[in-house]
Amino acid sequence: MGRTIRWQTLLALLGITLLAAILASTARQFTELTVAAKGGVYSEAVVGAPRALNPLLSFGSDLDSDLTGLIFQGLVALNERGEPVPALAESWEISPDEKDLTFRLRRDVRWHDGAPFSAADVIFTVGVLQSDAFAQSGQPASAYLAQLWRNVSVEQLDPYTVRFRLQQPLASFLAENTIGILPSHLWNRVPVTELAQSPLNLQPVGTGPWRLASLSAQAARLEPNPYTTGPAPFLEALEFRFFPDYASAFAAFQAGEVSGVSRLTPQEMPAAQASDEMEVLTAPLAGATFIYFNLTNPETPFLADVNVRRALNLALDPSKLIDGVLNGQGIPADGPFVPGGWAHAPAERVAADPARAAELLTEAGWTDTDRDGVRDREGVDLAFELLGDNEALLQELAEQWRQIGVQAEPQVVSLASLASDYLSPRTFQAAVAHWQLSGDPDPYPLWHSTQIDNGQNYTGWSNEAADLLMEQGRSVNDPGRRIQLYSEFQRIFREELPALPLYYDVYAYGMNQEVKDVEISRLNWPWERFRSAAQWYIATQRVTVEE
Repeated sequence: MGRTIRWQTLLALLGITLLAAILASTARQFTELTVAAKGGVYSEAVVGAPRALNPLLSFGSDLDSDLTGLIFQGLVALNERGEPVPALAESWEISPDEKDLTFRLRRDVRWHDGAPFSAADVIFTVGVLQSDAFAQSGQPASAYLAQLWRNVSVEQLDPYTVRFRLQQPLASFLAENTIGILPSHLWNRVPVTELAQSPLNLQPVGTGPWRLASLSAQAARLEPNPYTTGPAPFLEALEFRFFPDYASAFAAFQAGEVSGVSRLTPQEMPAAQASDEMEVLTAPLAGATFIYFNLTNPETPFLADVNVRRALNLALDPSKLIDGVLNGQGIPADGPFVPGGWAHAPAERVAADPARAAELLTEAGWTDTDRDGVRDREGVDLAFELLGDNEALLQELAEQWRQIGVQAEPQVVSLASLASDYLSPRTFQAAVAHWQLSGDPDPYPLWHSTQIDNGQNYTGWSNEAADLLMEQGRSVNDPGRRIQLYSEFQRIFREELPALPLYYDVYAYGMNQEVKDVEISRLNWPWERFRSAAQWYIATQRVTVEE
């Protein structure tokens, strides 16, 4: 009897379980979702036309830099904080004496034509950079690159290991390896003297996430790299359509000819923000605008007086400049390093205080003795020429300084002329200058006293304590120690003000709202606006899922 009862119980339990399963299945809930699907082309209006899609030659063109950044890769890349991260190199080691840098290269990389990537490509590219022909080519940045790489010896330890030997420690050298590597199996047939004229510059073969599929006088089409080891993009292609200027590019978007615009200038910003179709995207860009003072110009010796410079700084309201002239495309600057980078030491910018600025000038002996609205001292007016390429910005600066009795005479010049005719020969008095500050934040080239005569220390600033900090900062690779050194350097800079930090760059561009899952963050270079392009999507599909 007991045995029979146990089987009956078991059968009863089984029945209950089956009934519960049937009831559960009938109670299931399903829903439809819209998700990303393969397909769709993102088209962007850009200014200009490609000239050299070559990472060694692309520095003089925004469009060339954009396309090159997507097509080629360096041994390292920079993350959002400007820190080196692996790219073509999977890892690296720095020797105890900090002079050797050994890269271990990835073994799974292929060029867009299917050829394998190896150390031979690195050796070849460095050889081009070190050649006399490249140094004398007159290409943008060629002289700087040649000088840097000539001081480096390179050795192939095996097909996937390369060692660089420096003459002395240089912490910024790691970030220099963001420069794109060329495929030796294609470029080794081209003499360096013919580098800039080679048809290969418009037939690029790289290792980057996108490859050039077609190029015409009207547009370039990039498609996903078929050999990439990362996630395949949803988009079928990126198309770059060429226009003569930013106004024409924006008009093309308004006409529905493109999905996005590569850059929105202050002039286009109001219309872009009012558009129902465009999503305006902005991100901090590693660049800054300064007002440079020539501290060694005998015609304006008062600019060498730190109290005069402090007064000029206190008189300025950068927010008014940014809102009124730049339509919001800027962030008030607090020093020589850009925010968001690993070396930036935040500091509250001194608020505009024209009254205190006037007091400082009076204390320094500058008063308006002849009642003409311009302060003077010992027969010398507190007046100087102010150079720059943005007339509205120059006029606004002049007006703010006029309020404290300083006469700045705006003089509009082109960027090329500003660099070659005024900054380099040190013939300017004051100038509004913009600097791209991507890569390692090493301030030595811009502010060390050894760079006054032939380098880029155009102000002529010399400070022994700052010099020592810059020397130490570039000779150690420990990030924590470098942060300490550069924090102290920034403190001195903010006190001395050899140049007035005006604003940090904000990069603005726009795209149609049909493009989904676009992420934006701090940019080292404008092409990094495509950093998350692998996850962008336009096409969608419906899927049914169980809740």
